[in-house]
Order: sequence, then C-alpha cells, then structure tokens
Amino acid sequence: MNAALTAFMMQQLGCIHDAAAAASCSQSCIHDAAAGSLAAFMMQQLLHHECSVAPASYMQCTAMDGNQQVLPLAFAVVDEETYPSWKWFLQQLSRHVIRGRRGMCLISDRHGGLIKAVREGPDFVSPHGVHRYCLRHVCSNFNSTIKNVVLKDLCWQAGSEYQLRKFNRIMDEIKKQDVKAFAYLDQINKEKWTASHDGGWRCGILTTTMSECINGVLKGARRLPVSALVEINLQRTVHYFHMRAIKGQKMLQNNQLWTDFACKMFISWQQKAVEHTVTKYSHAQQSASVVTRRQSRHGMNTHVVKIANRECSCGKWNQFGIPCSHAQKVCGAYNISAASMVKDYYDVMAYNNTYSKHFEPVQSEDYWDDPNFQLVHDPTIRTVTRPGRN
Repeated sequence: MNAALTAFMMQQLGCIHDAAAAASCSQSCIHDAAAGSLAAFMMQQLLHHECSVAPASYMQCTAMDGNQQVLPLAFAVVDEETYPSWKWFLQQLSRHVIRGRRGMCLISDRHGGLIKAVREGPDFVSPHGVHRYCLRHVCSNFNSTIKNVVLKDLCWQAGSEYQLRKFNRIMDEIKKQDVKAFAYLDQINKEKWTASHDGGWRCGILTTTMSECINGVLKGARRLPVSALVEINLQRTVHYFHMRAIKGQKMLQNNQLWTDFACKMFISWQQKAVEHTVTKYSHAQQSASVVTRRQSRHGMNTHVVKIANRECSCGKWNQFGIPCSHAQKVCGAYNISAASMVKDYYDVMAYNNTYSKHFEPVQSEDYWDDPNFQLVHDPTIRTVTRPGRN
C-alpha cells in the first residue's frame, strides 16, 4: 500500500501524503485535491466536512466553485471518528490548505469531537473564521428529540429564512405548538444554524449535502483497500477538473462575464426588479426603500437597500454576493451598474483559474518508486479476538 499511495500522490501537483501515526490515526493520509483547488477555496472560503463509517472512517473537505459545483479539497482515512482524529485532520488542513488565510467558514454536523477540535484550532474561531452547523443535521437531531415531523419542517423553514421577521414568525409558531421544541432550538446559537443570523458567511450554503454526494460515489468502495480508495478519489477529481475546464472554455467563448449559476440568478432578479417601486433616501449612502408588487398571496413588502454597504434587508445579496432584485432596482435609480456589484468569485476567469491545473497519469507499478518508509501499526487498537484463537 505504501508504494501505491506514494505513486498516486507524488505524481500529482499540489498533493500531500502523510502516513505518519497521529493520535488514534494509525494509518492516515490527507490529500489536497489539486493546487487549483486553492483558488476555489479562497474564492468561496467555505469548507464542508462529512464522515462515513466503514471498517475505518473516511473524512473529507470540499468547497464550492463559482458555478455552485462541489470541489474536492482534501480527504483522510482514519481509524474512527474521534476528537483526536478530527484534531489531526484540521491540523493537516490548516498546514497544507488554509495556510494562514483568514475569513474561512466551516460547515459541518455537530459531532462532539469535531466541535471540540474546531474550538481549539485558530482557523474557524473569531477573528480568523467561523464555524456553522449543517441545517439538515440540526433538523434531524431536533426531530430525534421532539419526534414531530410538522415541527421538523418548521425548523427547516426557520433555519433557511434569510429575513429576520420571517424567522421570528416561524419561531413564534413553533413556540405556540410546543414550548419544549422552541426551547430546544432557542438554546442553539442562532448564528450557527440560521441564515437570518449568519452574517453572509455561508454564501447561501445551508447543508453539507454537496459533501455527502461524494460519499455516495464512494459507497461501493468502502470495503476496498485504502490504495483503491485513493485511486478512485484521484480518478473522480481528474474527471471533475477535465470536464469543468472544458465548460469554462465554453463560457469564455460565449463572452460570459460570470458562471452559468451567477448569470441565471442575476437575470432572474433583474426581471423581477422591473415590478418593484423605489423611493430614494440618501445619496451619500445610496439608500432607498423598495416595495414589491402585490400578487395573489404575497407582495407589497418593503425592503431597505444600502448600496454603499452592499446590503438589502431581504438578506439574499449578503448571502449570495449577487445584487438581489431590490438592489438592482436601486442601482438603476442611482445610475449605478448592478453588474459591478457581483462578487469576483463568480467571474469566468476565476472559474477557469480554478481548473487550470493538470494531473499526471500514474505509470505502471513496475515504475513506482520505493516509498522509503514503513507504516507502524498501533498495538493498542488491535482487534480483540476470542480466547484460544490466533
């Protein structure tokens, strides 16, 4: 296995292979998917962690690119999901991927060992970065305690609302139906699980679903040797980079300013802006109130936009980095280009830079180098057999 891991890793630009024993991680490795991944990591500044339990545990870190596609950054195979293994994984991530960058946002489940490891590290605590919870996991844990599907749905609605007034309204409804359910959610730090209190760190990402989709791809490989798992990860990542590099070139040929995701969202909100009514207030702050058009069951809502601060009370501009329909209406009123307000990480050139790195094919086993190290198994975690058996 040593030679296989070395062959897979050392021939790829930007890859790290660390098979040294660490805490309870007797056979561990971390793999930075590619040097090009770092552009996306900085671009969205978003990490996702998930662990699937097999004979060993598989940990992974992914990000989102500017087209809202999952981008593998790092993975590790450890003995089990524990505080020491999470601490080791975060240390390797800090050393090889984050590298002192600030403004990182980590989204994960609420595993006790992971939370403890995050609190002890500098990268995801103020003022360096933040830690957020996967909303789907919060709702699942909530339902395990409350055991009420209707309230679980309300929990999801509360966590996914971008507007504070709508969040408060849903929480009042939960309190009306079940005081204990309200108390359960109220004791969780609202910044950790709600979009309305997040402050724009999540970039619109509420769950670790994108990380779990990779888990699904690897499901059939869980009983394979670690070297096979590494090879599957490499092949999958190479495929991602190859196909997305082609897609990026097509975007350039079409003279797109932004990725497909950003273009679609910007145009959709641009069309909605036509129906709004705007009242200008402060030229210095470029602020205004915007009233939406009345429709059958909703509308006639008032939102406050401050272009100078790049914020709208609807919360969407702050989350997605794309001017919402209300912001675009106010931009028009002040003769400002709304397109200039779109975040740089949606730029097509940034997308192409993300996938500009290449991978080298792995040669036949006859050409593999001697890894010059030997894995040492930890005898303290040896599987106990029945007495009398060898």
